[in-house]
Amino acid sequence: MKEKKVPAAILAVMVHLFLLAVLVFGFRWQTSEPVLMQAQIWKDLPPAKNPAVEPRPQPKPVPKPEPKPEPKPVPKPEPKPVPVAKPVNPEIAIKKAKEKKQKEQEEAKLKKLEKEKEAKLEKEKQAKLEKQKELERKKELEKQLKAQQERVAEMNRMMQQKAAAAARGIIDEYKARIHNKIKRYVVVPPDINGNPEAEFDVVLLPDGEVLKATLVKSSGIPAYDNAVQRAILRASPLPLPPDPSLFDQFRTLDLHFKPNE
Repeated sequence: MKEKKVPAAILAVMVHLFLLAVLVFGFRWQTSEPVLMQAQIWKDLPPAKNPAVEPRPQPKPVPKPEPKPEPKPVPKPEPKPVPVAKPVNPEIAIKKAKEKKQKEQEEAKLKKLEKEKEAKLEKEKQAKLEKQKELERKKELEKQLKAQQERVAEMNRMMQQKAAAAARGIIDEYKARIHNKIKRYVVVPPDINGNPEAEFDVVLLPDGEVLKATLVKSSGIPAYDNAVQRAILRASPLPLPPDPSLFDQFRTLDLHFKPNE
């Protein structure tokens, strides 16, 4: 009991000292009216509690958070059984390896043939296109050539027409010269009535010499016919154009003569 009373007395002294300090400091800091404080003095102090014997006050329990739903366990895949390697026959393995290699070679050969076939088809296609283009170019060239030939032919026709016109002019000119030259040598008989016409075929050599003069149609007056024939022979050589290509137009001449023309 003595051991229990000693701590109780100490605790009582400490309580009185604490109350005294509160009173002192309360008077100093309090600015409002003092509040009457009452203190109860016990005659007998309550028995002190032994901390070793008395249980300590437990803190208030903290509310536990609501438990989250646990995720469903994912089933683990069952382990696959490891195949047990069977003993391999070397001859079978070699045979399979050869077959595999042969198969790969055949596939590579087929791929190569397929590529060559595609390349050949592409080459034929390009050749066909080139041939088509060449045909189109050829047709265009032929068209241009034909147009050029037509232009040349038209120019030739025009030139020929001009040359023919010029040749006709030259032929007419030299036939008139021949007629006038022969007429100068004609001695017209006197007392000719009217204006009779005598027609002759005259054959010339390339140098203008008269080969022959044949009476085709008489004027009805033999003296006039003979006079004209003699004039033809006397007028030889007759004038010819300088272009030899026109001689065919003068090889045989059909000449008409009248005394009054």
